[in-house]
Amino acid sequence: MKIFNKEDNLKKIISALFFAVVTVEVTAELFSYELILFVFKPLISIVLMLLYWSTSSQRNPLFFYAISFSLITNVFFIYDTETMLFLGLIAFFIHRLLMIYYIVKLIKLKDCIPLFLAMIPFVFFFFYLLSITSELTTRSYGILIIQNILISIIAGITLSDYVMNNGKKNDTAWLLIFGLLSVSQYFIVFVERYYLSDMSPISFRPLAMILNASVYYVFYEFVMVIEKSNDN
Repeated sequence: MKIFNKEDNLKKIISALFFAVVTVEVTAELFSYELILFVFKPLISIVLMLLYWSTSSQRNPLFFYAISFSLITNVFFIYDTETMLFLGLIAFFIHRLLMIYYIVKLIKLKDCIPLFLAMIPFVFFFFYLLSITSELTTRSYGILIIQNILISIIAGITLSDYVMNNGKKNDTAWLLIFGLLSVSQYFIVFVERYYLSDMSPISFRPLAMILNASVYYVFYEFVMVIEKSNDN
C-alpha cells in the first residue's frame, strides 16, 4: 500500500508540473512571448515522458518515440515560415504513424471493418476542407492529404473501439476522448493555418495548445489503464 501511495503521489506531483508548464506555454502563446515558447513548448512533451517513465511498469519505447516526434513537431511550428511548417508536417506525419501503430498494438485490433466504416465521415469532412483550401504549395498539399487520412484513421479507431465495446471498459472511454480531442485539435490548427492565416495567432494558438496538451495527457491515461489491466 505504501508503494502505491508513493507512486500515486509522484503521479500527482508530476501531473501538477505538467499542467503548470502548459499554463505558462498557453500564456506565452496568448502574448506571443517567443523566448518562453522556445523553452516551454518542448518542455510539455519532456514532462509527459518523465511522467510516463516515473509511473509506468512497462515503459514502452513506442510511447517515447511517439511523444518525441510530437516535441519535434511543436518546435518546428514555433517558426511561422513555409519551410518550417513543411518540416513540422513531416515530423507530425511520423508522430501520427507511431501513435496509430501503438494504439493498434495496445487494443489488439483484429477486425478492420468497423474502423473503415467509422473513418468515412471524417475522410469526407477533412477532404472537403482541403478541397476548398487555396494558396497551398504542392508539397504541403501532398502532406495534408496524408495527414487527413491519418487523423481519419485515429478517429475511426477510437470511435469503432468505443462502439464495439459498448463503452464498458475504462480504456475505451479514455481512447474515445483522445480521438475527439485529436480531431478537434487538427481542425483548429487546419483552420488557423489555412483559412485564418491573416488573423493574429492569439485567436487560435492558445486553444490549439490547450487541446494539444489535453490530447497527450489523455493518451497517457489511456496507456496507463491498458498497462494496469495487462499487469492484473
